[in-house]
Amino acid sequence: MRTAAAQPSWTGAQVGGQGGVSPMAQGFAEPGSHLFPVCMSGGGTYPDSYCRETPFSFNGHKTSATGGAFLGYRIQFGSVVAGIEGDINAKSGAASYAASDSNLYRMETFTGTVNQGGDGSIRGRLGWLVTPWTLVYGTGGVAFGNVSGSFGYTAHEIDGLCGVPCASVSGGGSWSTTRTGATGGGGVETLITPNLTLRLEYRYTDLGTFSENVGLHTVCAGTCTSPSNNAQITLHPIFQAVRVGIGYNF
Repeated sequence: MRTAAAQPSWTGAQVGGQGGVSPMAQGFAEPGSHLFPVCMSGGGTYPDSYCRETPFSFNGHKTSATGGAFLGYRIQFGSVVAGIEGDINAKSGAASYAASDSNLYRMETFTGTVNQGGDGSIRGRLGWLVTPWTLVYGTGGVAFGNVSGSFGYTAHEIDGLCGVPCASVSGGGSWSTTRTGATGGGGVETLITPNLTLRLEYRYTDLGTFSENVGLHTVCAGTCTSPSNNAQITLHPIFQAVRVGIGYNF
């Protein structure tokens, strides 16, 4: 039987490593640009919808292995343990989609990719000792994550309906950026030796909604009076993580 004198202290610094799995949701949407404001050909008018880009979007779900390190400091107040912790992790989850669309007046093709790379966070931790050796805690704070991707687009009038030389639009580009968002979750941590703890933690992270721009080049003919020179892609990366960690307590 353990005595009161043998009860551990949770106050002090901690460093450790962790690993697990991370499901990712990759929101990607390009709402459509104008190739023409109104379709005119051979004296006739086609519906305006024939002249607009088709909206292009997808939401890929990928799961990646993840692993990294954490460093923190904790203070014990009776059965309550509070602290601050930072971590950094590697992972990679990419999603892609390609589509095409056509009507009597124009043809289009789309390609898009998005990838979530490494992530990190700075968080507060607050927990309750359900036994002197086992802590149940919640955690939340600021998250950082790398997001990269690409977009490609081509469109042209269909020969035979132009009445004048046909117009076309094409473009593509890629990006890589570090986003800031919010993260929160919880876990359980238990002492397995006086200086080692074993933890299981779940976290949900939202890196926010943002936009990236890709330039388009339009060759105009006839009624091509207000072409798009830019495609705007809206992205919303989210990921979850379940990790097992081992910490050394100083």
